[in-house]
Amino acid sequence: MSVPVLEAKLGQVYAGKTRKLTWARALALSGGPFGTPGWPEKNLHTDLAAAKAAGLSTVVVSGTQWEGYLVGLLVEMIGTAWFNGGQLEIKIPRSVKIDETVQPKARVEAREQEGDRVRIALSVWCENQDSEQVLVGTASCAVPAQGKK
Repeated sequence: MSVPVLEAKLGQVYAGKTRKLTWARALALSGGPFGTPGWPEKNLHTDLAAAKAAGLSTVVVSGTQWEGYLVGLLVEMIGTAWFNGGQLEIKIPRSVKIDETVQPKARVEAREQEGDRVRIALSVWCENQDSEQVLVGTASCAVPAQGKK
């Protein structure tokens, strides 16, 4: 991270790595247990016929995949404090298709002192290759103030 989150100015934007959503990753996440007879499971994330039956024009990648990329960015920004009380609320307004890319982002919106900790409030989102938001939401976490463990 370029600037530690406790030192960031309000409005500072952090960006994670841009990732391509591939068939291999989609099948590993949504195909069910490896080695199961009939693998992968047929669903809108793994099978064109199932996607079309659900009213989609093509297979879409499970939103939990890029939600995980966002959580990875939050852990990079906040550290292990994220695992001790990080809060995330999201919505997925747009589907992502195989071979599209996503990039997680977070903007510092507020900092509030809470005893020996500082609560960081963030706007969070993921963008596709066309800069369209495919995930939007908020996150917050109380982190130790500088110099405190």
